[in-house]
Amino acid sequence: MNIYLIGMGISLLVYILIGIIVSKKVKNVDDYYVAGRRAPVFLIAGSMIASYASTSLFMGDASQCYEGAFSSLIILSTMQTVGYILGAVFFGRYLRRSKVLTIPDFFGKRFASEKLHKLAAITAIITMCVYLIAVFQGIGTLTSVVAGIDYHYCIIISLVVVTFVTVMSGSRGVLITDTLMASVFTLALIFAAISISGNVGGWFTAIETLTQNPDTSLLLAWSGKSGTIYNSGFENVVWGFVYGIVWMSVCMVGPWQSSRYLMAKNEHTVVRSSFISAFGIFIIEFLVGSAAVMVNIVNPSLETSSHVLIWAAMNMMPKILGVILLTGVLAAGISSGTTFLSLVGASFANDILKVKGDKAIRTGKIIMVVVSLLVLVLVLFNPPQIFWITFFGGAIVASSWMPVAVGSILSKRLTKTGAFSGMLAGFIGCFAMKLYSNLCGVSLPFYLDPSVVGMVLNVIAMIIGSAFTQVKKDEVYARETLFVLPEEEKHIAEMKRTLTITKYSVLLGIAIVVILLVLWVIPYLKAC
Repeated sequence: MNIYLIGMGISLLVYILIGIIVSKKVKNVDDYYVAGRRAPVFLIAGSMIASYASTSLFMGDASQCYEGAFSSLIILSTMQTVGYILGAVFFGRYLRRSKVLTIPDFFGKRFASEKLHKLAAITAIITMCVYLIAVFQGIGTLTSVVAGIDYHYCIIISLVVVTFVTVMSGSRGVLITDTLMASVFTLALIFAAISISGNVGGWFTAIETLTQNPDTSLLLAWSGKSGTIYNSGFENVVWGFVYGIVWMSVCMVGPWQSSRYLMAKNEHTVVRSSFISAFGIFIIEFLVGSAAVMVNIVNPSLETSSHVLIWAAMNMMPKILGVILLTGVLAAGISSGTTFLSLVGASFANDILKVKGDKAIRTGKIIMVVVSLLVLVLVLFNPPQIFWITFFGGAIVASSWMPVAVGSILSKRLTKTGAFSGMLAGFIGCFAMKLYSNLCGVSLPFYLDPSVVGMVLNVIAMIIGSAFTQVKKDEVYARETLFVLPEEEKHIAEMKRTLTITKYSVLLGIAIVVILLVLWVIPYLKAC
């Protein structure tokens, strides 16, 4: 047994212990599914960062950057930061006012439509199961490489831990473990970036070395390396913008992101946490991509590129820092797994089976176990494709949910028929295009990307569906109630503080631009 495996094993035991402790404080359905609606800024932001930063980031995104798609991923990550803020201001606040338990429940309540409620639940469950597959493929790959244990046994062990923690502690435990894990992998990544860059002469020396080597000169170029995503720089950049919109949508309305707003203690918590989440995710994406690219200086020919940060932890870093990094990557996977599994259980119990009270908790727990077993079978018999599975999940959310979510708040004319038609058309369009490209082995041009096709069909179907139907009184009333500010939110001091923080949001954008200029663009141009 090596030191890396020992560190990862200890972290798993800590998460299990937390699950046991928190389970003793769960008293009702609100406690189990929405953390009693009392979570502070730190827990909401920590959980949002953790549920985003899964093994798909540390292995999938790192793999793409190592191979040459750094600029595309940076475009994407910069755009998606806006999604957190837009989602909090234009969706999250109103979502919390609805007092629902799940996001599908919100859609059903907003449009007074049980059909839409069920459709939203089905798309959410499918999406989160897709993500669970990617998460456990990542965790299994990580632990098997580090420990030398068979991949299938690693999958089983990790799935048992995730299921135990989630079933025992519910959303409250997920929030606490998420925040703990986010702290672990953020610190680990900072240490890793410093250590890896130091191993190759320092940050700026590494950029110069990469840029002046003909074999690696395109890794940090605006065009990226041909063939990593597309063969031309223009297409790579457009892909970055397209999926920037997709992941902006995911950060706005994705169930594993926006569900955190249902747990916030007030609307001020919703808005304030979005700024921390936005900046935190950008920093993590930038450090993961930069560290992965720099590994090319030492080892430009890894057989499996998704192992890039694992290899770096075990070969380019002091052992203690390597242990911290690998423990952080494991934490990222476990945190996302607990989030997705808890949401699947909540959606099945509340949205599909319509179970209420204490029975909803018992039903949710049973569903989580069943779903875990189903995911286990799917993971064991499918080869790891972490990056593309994750992006397919994001495409489904953007295609089926984002236009309807935005319309549910901003539009007075959107009807239940329009919303249902849009969500269904977006989901089918995205799924069909992805199925076609996979079955036929076709590489689709960027303008026929499944997410693009799905979102366009969603908007068209919403417009047509709403044009031939009328908004009913119950729909009008449901929307109007969302714009009534609750009395408990009318604290002048809190409102002023949130407004001040919002005004300074421009500084967030400036900070991101400065980081990109100082740590990437200017050093790269000087080295050219």
